[in-house]
Amino acid sequence: MNIANPEMQPERSIHWTMWYGLILLTMINVFAQMDRVALAVLLQPIKAELLLSDAQLGLLTGPAFVLFYATLGLPLARLADRANRTRLLSICLLFWSLMTTFSGFARNFPQLFLARAGVGVGEAGCLPASYSLISDTFPRSRRTFVIAIFQCGGTIGISVGTFIVGMLTYHFGWRTCLQLVGLAGVPLSLLVFLTLREPPRPPSANSSTESTATVFRALARRPAFIHLTVAYALHSIATSGMGQWNPSYLMRSFHLSMSDVGVWAGLATAAGSILGLLTGGLVATWLSRRDTRWEVWIPAIATLIAIPFGLLLTLGPVVWIALTGKIVMSAASSVSAGVSIAAVQAFVEPHRRATAVSVVIFLNSVLGLGFGPYYIGAISDLLMPTLGQESLRYGMLASIIFLPWSALHYLLASRRSVRDSVD
Repeated sequence: MNIANPEMQPERSIHWTMWYGLILLTMINVFAQMDRVALAVLLQPIKAELLLSDAQLGLLTGPAFVLFYATLGLPLARLADRANRTRLLSICLLFWSLMTTFSGFARNFPQLFLARAGVGVGEAGCLPASYSLISDTFPRSRRTFVIAIFQCGGTIGISVGTFIVGMLTYHFGWRTCLQLVGLAGVPLSLLVFLTLREPPRPPSANSSTESTATVFRALARRPAFIHLTVAYALHSIATSGMGQWNPSYLMRSFHLSMSDVGVWAGLATAAGSILGLLTGGLVATWLSRRDTRWEVWIPAIATLIAIPFGLLLTLGPVVWIALTGKIVMSAASSVSAGVSIAAVQAFVEPHRRATAVSVVIFLNSVLGLGFGPYYIGAISDLLMPTLGQESLRYGMLASIIFLPWSALHYLLASRRSVRDSVD
């Protein structure tokens, strides 16, 4: 099978193959997010068996994963810009699937930390290569909506993964759950290796001798890219941090069972995120034809909308109010994330796209996936002597302060978006 560039071949010859490629890339994203969310759902039983603190749990969901996910993302992205991206994806998928399986055998905190770091190593090569493939396959007029479809795979991985993990843990325990979830990704890695072929890169992308320093200097000279990257990362401190802790929050504050969390948290995430991604992709595709600055204005507006519903999620006195806040906040956050990551592609040349995405992911990982969960966990530990089980509620509440800061940077990016666009 071949994902081809629609600008280089007739539409009829590549139509079904490019959608086949998108399906496979979306499935990879499903497994990436499912393996990532599995540990978040399992924090409570892991805490009980291994006798861990909230700060240690925050390290497992944050720095243990991010340490290698962020640092290896840059060199793997440079490799994706120069080498075969489909082979890279299949190898990375196989590695993180096996490391998820090994997590189920961990007997103490250091072993689980190392296994989680291994998951980060594998997943570091996923998104930069995937976004680069999509951008070489679809023209800008379709790109925002197609990327939204790809990101729906992540949402499906989170929501379906939350449900599957909850049910497997309920019946078999957290160790068997991690082992089964990890092994499920192995057949997909073989399918990608055998059937997904590397598409031809645009002629202007043949810059394999360009140094990494040259790429970074070019990106640094584009304020729109810088502000967009910062906005995306600040937004993730709140949304990723709260996403990692949401299952534990529902169990502690509303006394939901593991299976209930799997059903209700999974449905809330799926309903909100898929609605937000597809709606945001369609609206941005329509509005950006009139003014390309809508690709940055829409994330700013969506981020501001997420604030009151984040307050509803964290301060809701009953579970249905909290879940309503979760649905709408997930929708607004998904609009912001989906549209902004597509906008990044407009500010970099084709041969720099994987590297540019890796820069966004690096800062997003360090702040959102690394700092966010630990920040919430540390505040929860600090407040626990006075608030008990409700301390986690206020740890999550404290993360919402980063959303208006994020919206500000989106607005600053819009001031230079037309001038800095290269697409």
